Amino acid sequence: MAVCIIIAACVGKESAPIALPSVTPQPSSTVTVTPTKTPRPTSTPIPTNTPFPAYNIKQVIFEYGVFGGHSVYEAFFEDYDPDIWIALYDDGQMIISGAIYKQKLLSPHEIKQFFSNLETMGFYSLESNQAHNPTDKLYDFGNNYVKVYDAYSYCIIASAEKSRQLCVYEPGIPYLIPRMNKIFNYLNYYEPVGSTTYYPDRLLVWIQSGRNPYDDKLPMDVIPWDKKFPSLEIPSSNTFNEKIIYVNGNAAKEIYLKFDDTNEGKVFIQNGKEYTVYIKIVLPHEKITNANQ
Repeated sequence: MAVCIIIAACVGKESAPIALPSVTPQPSSTVTVTPTKTPRPTSTPIPTNTPFPAYNIKQVIFEYGVFGGHSVYEAFFEDYDPDIWIALYDDGQMIISGAIYKQKLLSPHEIKQFFSNLETMGFYSLESNQAHNPTDKLYDFGNNYVKVYDAYSYCIIASAEKSRQLCVYEPGIPYLIPRMNKIFNYLNYYEPVGSTTYYPDRLLVWIQSGRNPYDDKLPMDVIPWDKKFPSLEIPSSNTFNEKIIYVNGNAAKEIYLKFDDTNEGKVFIQNGKEYTVYIKIVLPHEKITNANQ
């Protein structure tokens, strides 16, 4: 197990990065992709010089998720901190995010069928200039178009035998043409038969002294923190009373098992002091780095 501790400085009032929505089917015939936001502060992490351990990054051939959000973790990613809802790798492993992450090793036939379904629904043939305005044929705005400068993008990225990236701008979701709605609904409902729980081997763990007063979803129960895990203690020199730690290996799995919903925080106690803890799963294809490495 390798552990890197990163001190995080908090600026501005507390706000929230996007939280992963459940991929559990919803009783709706049209796509409604509205993130539920968990209260967390907007922070700029200030890493130490401790390098992250080497990791064998996997090759992703399909990903679907939301891009353009900000979170306390974003400095650790190369370009942004994406929320990936479906990731498919060249070895057949598929990971689906949610309150609890799921996975399955797809057979070559299942992989072919997955991409064939997308092709049949028009993923590779739909016309779009990706302008997300009335000139973009993914939408039918009528007289309702309003230009929005800062919003999330929901992207489907394929890089298998056929490659394509198709994104939808959040304000345009109510005006999507039916064929694009159908693709979104297929992906939002998708979970292969025989899926099992996915146990991560890398986590970013955000820790705040005491109970987060901005999070009204925190449970009343306090959980003892296992001594074998890296310490929750925050140095007295940290005036913002928060930090982020990187945990990998079996410790990442064991900490993950303490959370029955990856989108929500827990309150732990160590040496008589309470801490609010959130986790961010780092998927096998995601490259992260210590900013000062």
